Amino acid sequence: MGLSQTRYSLSRKFFFMQPQSGELRSEPVMLESQKTPKTFTLYQEYSQSDIFDTVRTRRLEYDKATRERRKELEEEVETEVTSFNRWLKETKNLEPSTAHYYSIALKSLLLGLPIGVQIAQLFSLVLDNL
Repeated sequence: MGLSQTRYSLSRKFFFMQPQSGELRSEPVMLESQKTPKTFTLYQEYSQSDIFDTVRTRRLEYDKATRERRKELEEEVETEVTSFNRWLKETKNLEPSTAHYYSIALKSLLLGLPIGVQIAQLFSLVLDNL
């Protein structure tokens, strides 16, 4: 199944849901009861790129990578997450603990882990209620 090249707006609250096989579906599922995780909007502002395109690309790259390349990708993600954390504290004036949790939620997304969206939603729910 090919991935759709269509971009989806975060304001429309689209999320990619993974079937049991772990494959990323090409069409999103709208979750009316869920709010767009703040991690998504913050990362888009930080990176100036579409979060869904980024996740899709990284997931495909990670799935196809050799063991050595996966290690390199993981190191790149760690660097990106550290940079994002610093940006959150310096630019958005977030408390260090809040910036840490947004960064951790982003890490699973950038690695393309199937549970990444759910982790981001969970952290968003917790942080929004503090």
